[in-house]
Amino acid sequence: MFTSKEANCLKAILVDSINQQRALITKSDSSATEELETKLITLVSLHNKIKMMLNKLQNTQQSTSMPRVLVVDDAESMIGITCTILAEMGFKKVDSASSAEKALKKLIEAAEEKAPFQLVLTDWEMEGDSGLDLLKDIRVHEKLLETDVFIISSHGEQANILKAIQAGVTGYMLKPINYNVLAKKLSGYLPEQDDNADEKNAIIPQISASGRVAAPSKNEQAKKRPS
Repeated sequence: MFTSKEANCLKAILVDSINQQRALITKSDSSATEELETKLITLVSLHNKIKMMLNKLQNTQQSTSMPRVLVVDDAESMIGITCTILAEMGFKKVDSASSAEKALKKLIEAAEEKAPFQLVLTDWEMEGDSGLDLLKDIRVHEKLLETDVFIISSHGEQANILKAIQAGVTGYMLKPINYNVLAKKLSGYLPEQDDNADEKNAIIPQISASGRVAAPSKNEQAKKRPS
C-alpha cells in the first residue's frame, strides 16, 4: 500500500512516461503504432488507478463540483432511461451522443474548451465503432487523460471484461441498467451534500421492476414535509 506522498510521486512519473510514449507514437511508422498504443493504454490505466487510490487515501471524492457526464448509446430509448436515472441521482450536467464517433468529437471539443467531461457511460454494442473502440480512443488521446469510462454491456463473459480491463476501463456494468446499479457505481462522483440537510425530508425515488424511476406521489411528498 502506498502513502499519499508515494502515490503522488508515482503519478507524476507515470504522466512523464505517458507523454514520452505519446511522442514515440507520433514519430513511429504505422507498423509499430499498435504496439506503442497498447503500452500507452497500460500506462494510462495505471495512472487512473493511482488517481483513484489517491482519492481513497485522501478521503476525498473524485469530484468536488458537479461532474459533466456523457452517455453514449445508439438506442435513443436507452439514452433516455440512463439520463433520467442520472438526473434522479443528482447529476445536473448530463449530455449524450448516439455513436462512438460523435462521442469522441464531443469529448475532444469539450476538453479543448476547458470544460471536459469527467465521466463517460458507453454501451459496448453499437453500430460503427464499439464502446471498447471508444474507450481505447479516449485512453490514447492526450487531452482525455483524466476521463473515467464505464462500459455497459449485455455480455458478462470473462473474456469481454478482460478486454475492457486491458483497455483501461474504469468500471463495467451489465444490462439491464437501473437506479440501484448506477447508484452503487457512480454515487462517489457526486459532490458531498449538505450535512445539515434533514434526511427525513428526502424524497427517495421509487424503482419499478424494470429499473425505471417513478416520481413520488403527492401523498408521499406530503408525508416528508415537516408538520
